[in-house]
Amino acid sequence: MPLILDYLQIDHRNMRQLLRILEEELQAYDRRGSADFDLMKQIMEYTLHYPGLIHHPREEALFRRLLERDPPSKGLVGDLTKEHEEMARLTHRFAAALHNVAHDVELPRALFARIADDYITRSRRHMEIEEEKFFPRLLAVFSDEDWADFDGLAARGYDPLFGTTIEQYYKTLHQRILSLSV
Repeated sequence: MPLILDYLQIDHRNMRQLLRILEEELQAYDRRGSADFDLMKQIMEYTLHYPGLIHHPREEALFRRLLERDPPSKGLVGDLTKEHEEMARLTHRFAAALHNVAHDVELPRALFARIADDYITRSRRHMEIEEEKFFPRLLAVFSDEDWADFDGLAARGYDPLFGTTIEQYYKTLHQRILSLSV
């Protein structure tokens, strides 16, 4: 598999781990009325930045090339750019709701639960569509030359949570992720 697709799939695996932690904390909040809001805030800080700065631009570059090579692919995989814009909107919406709940700003629990569920469900579905439709289409359409053009883009880039150096801000979250692997 081309290196850039490996990295994109690693990002998806990492995001699934974060969604799992969010779900655990949201369940704790639902059951006990308390959760680790600092940990959830770290997850949202990460997802507000890394996908938009690193992950989605890589996918969108591949998407543009795919449409150049095979315009009918848009009908098969959808409009990835619009989907990324929608995911950014959902991420901001959930981050704002989480901020309000963590700071005791009045927000009906049922509304918060719907916003959280929408964010998690749509995030998972977005990755599934990419993995089931977009990535296979790239493999079917791209030539070795196309993949070679993306070698530079495949460079891992800076990842403050899953990279080689973990930022101090994310240390607690990183430890929680490691505990999931045990």
